[in-house]
Amino acid sequence: MALTSGTTLGPYKIQSPLGAGGMGEVYLARDTRLERTVAIKVLPTHLSSSPDIRARFEREAKTISGLQHPNICVLYDVGSQDGVDFLVMEYLEGETLYARLAHKTLTSNESLKIAIEIADALQKAHRSGIIHRDLKPGNVMLTKGGAKLMDFGLAKPNVLAAGPPSGSPGISSMATMAATIASMASPVTVAGTLIGTVQYMSPEQIQGKEADARSDIFSFGAMLYEMLTGKRAFQGKSQLSLASAILEKDPEPITTLQPMTPPALENVVRVCLAKEPDDRFQSAHDLKLQLQWIATGGSQVGAPAVVTSKRKKTATALTAAMIVGWLVAAAAGALLLIYAGRLTSAQQSVHASIEEPASFHFIDVINGAPVLSPDGQQLALVAARQTAPSSQNTDPPMIFVRRISAGAAQPIAGTQGATFPFWSPDGKYIGFFADGKLKKVEAAGGPAQVICDAPEGRGASWSPRGMIVFSPRIEGPLVAVSDGGGTPTELTAARKDTVGFTNRNPLFLPDGRHFLYVARGGKDPVGGVYAASLDGGEPQQILTVGSNVAYSDGYLFYLTEGTLTAQKFDTAGLRFEGKPISIAANVEYYNPRDIGYFSASHNVLVYRIATVQNRELAWLDASGKEMEHWGEPAPYTGGTFSPGSQMAILYRANPNGLGNSLWLADTQRKTAGRLTPDSDQEQTGIVAADGNSAFTTITNGYSSSLLRRWLNASGKEEKLSEGGRGYSYVISTSRDGRYVFFDEQDPKTSYDIYYLDLQGDKKVVPLLTSSYAERDLRLSPDDKWMAYSSNETGREEIYVAGFPHVGSKWQVSNGGITSRDSGNVFDWSGDGKNLRYQGGDKIFNVEVRDNGGKLEFSPPKELVTLPPNLLVISILPDGKRILVAHPTGESASVPVDLVLNWQHLMR
Repeated sequence: MALTSGTTLGPYKIQSPLGAGGMGEVYLARDTRLERTVAIKVLPTHLSSSPDIRARFEREAKTISGLQHPNICVLYDVGSQDGVDFLVMEYLEGETLYARLAHKTLTSNESLKIAIEIADALQKAHRSGIIHRDLKPGNVMLTKGGAKLMDFGLAKPNVLAAGPPSGSPGISSMATMAATIASMASPVTVAGTLIGTVQYMSPEQIQGKEADARSDIFSFGAMLYEMLTGKRAFQGKSQLSLASAILEKDPEPITTLQPMTPPALENVVRVCLAKEPDDRFQSAHDLKLQLQWIATGGSQVGAPAVVTSKRKKTATALTAAMIVGWLVAAAAGALLLIYAGRLTSAQQSVHASIEEPASFHFIDVINGAPVLSPDGQQLALVAARQTAPSSQNTDPPMIFVRRISAGAAQPIAGTQGATFPFWSPDGKYIGFFADGKLKKVEAAGGPAQVICDAPEGRGASWSPRGMIVFSPRIEGPLVAVSDGGGTPTELTAARKDTVGFTNRNPLFLPDGRHFLYVARGGKDPVGGVYAASLDGGEPQQILTVGSNVAYSDGYLFYLTEGTLTAQKFDTAGLRFEGKPISIAANVEYYNPRDIGYFSASHNVLVYRIATVQNRELAWLDASGKEMEHWGEPAPYTGGTFSPGSQMAILYRANPNGLGNSLWLADTQRKTAGRLTPDSDQEQTGIVAADGNSAFTTITNGYSSSLLRRWLNASGKEEKLSEGGRGYSYVISTSRDGRYVFFDEQDPKTSYDIYYLDLQGDKKVVPLLTSSYAERDLRLSPDDKWMAYSSNETGREEIYVAGFPHVGSKWQVSNGGITSRDSGNVFDWSGDGKNLRYQGGDKIFNVEVRDNGGKLEFSPPKELVTLPPNLLVISILPDGKRILVAHPTGESASVPVDLVLNWQHLMR
């Protein structure tokens, strides 16, 4: 049905038509609630008339709406009104790839750029359990910001059940299928009863088999073939002959039509278009890595890519007459690449993935980067066992080691709580930080040995001269200690007059005398990489970015704006040579610790791409049952709730994993809007009790500023502290709006609690500054008592003390509380007679009685067991609701990317 301008569908007001196709009409519309332009697709009657199809559309829409990716068109909403079923999508300005190909032939470089972006989008979708099933040029929009993949999996009526379950269909069955498909006058609009568009459909889809990720890869190959040649991969005068060509024929070689096409790129297309799914790339991730490698090598890339088959078929031809034996490892389902012979520089670089050990997951880079042994044969990384399936709660992290050549990763006993692993020069020992100590343990197993004290270790490196250089604290210089133990001595110059001064993440160069490290603080909050020597002398700055570094075979690896970069480095002259080379974008990085997830040694390079998980806001009742969900999914990582204003500030991770933005959520109106722009720095916030303003912090390096932002139309900002302090988080305000509380990271005590009196001189006042880590203060409704967390027992528990005069204190929790970087979850009831907190997957309640100024507490009582993998924002004061953010899809593990013979990427 056609809609006229001014027609409303819910809150959406139609403005003008944009186009029409087999899947319905598309209109330009205005979202009157959020004041944004959207595209609305009205579904045709033959699809919307079936209750089953309509129900599935709604289910799929909920899942697909969680696909937040720069190269995926976002699905905002799905609705129905007056018999009209519609989808609400992101409005994109540009032209489809189909339109572009109709009037312009793309170069290999243009095709590669678009292909990499679409492969990245497919990787995101496939890891979320979503198959596109209709990949074609008409479903790719080319915008100023890059290619956008559209129409994810919505056109999938289940009418293939009657098709043959296996084998090639006979002529009559193929004719029957062909007869059910609409005319192919325009491949942009074709979508008949088969799932997908025949021109780009995989053989298994034509045969009526179930489509999977490899079916999308076939369609991708057909689309890339057309981009490179200007012609379609398969031709036919009828639907029947076209289907026969896809099932039986190979397309004309690309180099016959475009002789300058790199052979490696042609081989990628050939592998994608393999008739058997097992002979194609087995994941969009591996496909993307091959395309990125080709893009790096440009037209000089002449070697075919390597593909492994699930049925262990012989790999596609390698360059020069050299064939490498490949084995398939089955640790946790999937290490694709294991070499049988020694790889040499005569071969091409090859990409693979290292999957997480069964029941474990790789810890974020906050606990340290993975590190390859000096000979490049072993990889040490930090992982933790999940206490329950799909649970965020884990056992303490520990070090795992796996040989690159074979086998699964094995845990190293005695490394519980380990951070920042590093190898001895001979590869026999692994050093690490745990329990406030610098330790070492034999890689082959054995008891861990304490070397010296290191309260808050921030990286170390081991010299062949028997010295370990390390950062023992959050602030301060590097120190050196004998690998046999002893008293550390300062190695780099102390700058005690500089706030936030830190040296960290050292790395010895091959001579065992010179080392590199990150330094920042004072007027240089971003920091840089410096070179120094065990022999002393003035440090020399070599990089203006604050990133850990890795060195191998004449190249220095580092991160710049999230991109893993390599550059030739003269270790004798301590200077760079040539131009920097980009290896991979959006590599995982944790800004507060200046550390990225990568390592290099000899012919091996490992890194991990940053990912964020989309979550949807929801209310749970007192029993833990979901009452309702609201707002569009987003990569929420935490937040704070203001009982006085009934508003929350939510933390949303940026797509590249660097920093975050703040969003203001009205929990009564169930809306969420942007409060601050995206930043590669860490931001936190809390709404004032009166709801008229918000207090926020933003940390630049190791310097934080506390701001007051008015929430009225003026948007005025007031700086309450001038920065120059340590890493700060604003955490709460008093109910009367007088006090604002914040945590501050201290180099000696980890965390302290401070406050500002907004009715006084607005100076920063220390409140809790013991030798333990105190965090996350919540003031009682009468402003007489404060609840806060402390780790003085060895784990975080909740304590209560007086305010503003601390006096006596009482421990009220038992068994530990849920802790995360965005803050612990606990608060007072509205009458101050109860304290509720999260411990693991449970919510507990403690009754509080004021007996003449002396508080009495009941034992903790379990109130509810939470569903798995929930991010709890707040337990509301009425005790009847819990504000949470739950994943919109299955949480997919993120493998470590492995590159063998990375030196060929430098060419």
